[in-house]
Amino acid sequence: MAAKRGIASAIEDCYDAAFEFGRWPQALQNLADTLGATSCVIRVCDDTHPFRSDQRKRTAPRPDSTEHAEFSALWLKNIEGAPDPRDERLKRRAKPATCFIVEDEVTTPEERRFSPYYQEIACPGDREWWAAVYFLAKKHRWFLSVFRDARSGAFDPSEAGHFLRVAPDLARIISLAEKIWEVSIDPALAVLDQFDCAALLLDCRGRVKRCNEHADALFGSGLMIRHGRVRAADHESDRRLQSMIQASVSSASDGTFFAEPQVVSRNGSFWLLAELVPMTAFLRDLFNCGDFLLCLTDLVSQRPPSERLLGRAFQLTAAESRLASSLAAGEGIDAASARLAIGRETARTQLRAVLAKTGTHRQAELTALLSRLRAPSRH
Repeated sequence: MAAKRGIASAIEDCYDAAFEFGRWPQALQNLADTLGATSCVIRVCDDTHPFRSDQRKRTAPRPDSTEHAEFSALWLKNIEGAPDPRDERLKRRAKPATCFIVEDEVTTPEERRFSPYYQEIACPGDREWWAAVYFLAKKHRWFLSVFRDARSGAFDPSEAGHFLRVAPDLARIISLAEKIWEVSIDPALAVLDQFDCAALLLDCRGRVKRCNEHADALFGSGLMIRHGRVRAADHESDRRLQSMIQASVSSASDGTFFAEPQVVSRNGSFWLLAELVPMTAFLRDLFNCGDFLLCLTDLVSQRPPSERLLGRAFQLTAAESRLASSLAAGEGIDAASARLAIGRETARTQLRAVLAKTGTHRQAELTALLSRLRAPSRH
């Protein structure tokens, strides 16, 4: 009964972790302790997911238990020369949607004595024994990998009932965590809408996962999403765009992100500036964030800074803000006064006040300053 109460408490911690990613390490360690394991991790059988089995190309934090960090570092250091023999065999193995698999079902004692993985990673890292609970969540196969050291002994198929009792809850927890991400990511992208930034969330293969309203408004004759990827109608622009995305995906995989901004043409003239940034820190606390953020700046129809922004930035009055916004849009003082229905002298008086508050001395200098508030930038 005590063991059941311990598992129930650990599962409750995992439910809390679904709402706050930072709770995962301790929650999973509590689960490992109650299951009689040294450490554990959660992974998914999907090579495009941030929590895929092969973590050498990870771009997001992982749901690993606290005691697994040291072994994970050793695994990453040595895995190229000592690949895990279980990986390919598990992929070929026919398994029920929910099941419990132990080390002895996948590898032989002979392999464990001589295989580089066991001699260079598992044994030095005190993770000689492995087992996994497989379960289905949102049409994906997930698994909880549990590890034991030599002193604790091997996992046995007779323990299946003990481990499988957590599978239903883990499936619900994963589904809940991903739903929270689905709900949370849209408001996060909507924040960029407030800064007039068109943004698309891309996965590790460069496929579009989400976009905000500003990005959605750009799709049409010059830009589109085809087969899950953002494409430009102009052939040369599309070549540049795909090259940038591919370079980003490749460079991020080895830890060195590099991607030059690219321009996209429409009707023979430059139309968009495309910039790609990695998501190693953005939305880090979400369970399933994207890998890259593609920002698109409209170079043709970009709006001038709002009157509200100008007023707050330079402590302008409402009338001064309206005039400054008109000047930033390219209007001259006469055109601005006519559009705002104010006298020419009134406009000049307001202009002098705006010049003083912005620290500029001429209308051209003021216009140049205001244009920088809406110039394309590295978001």
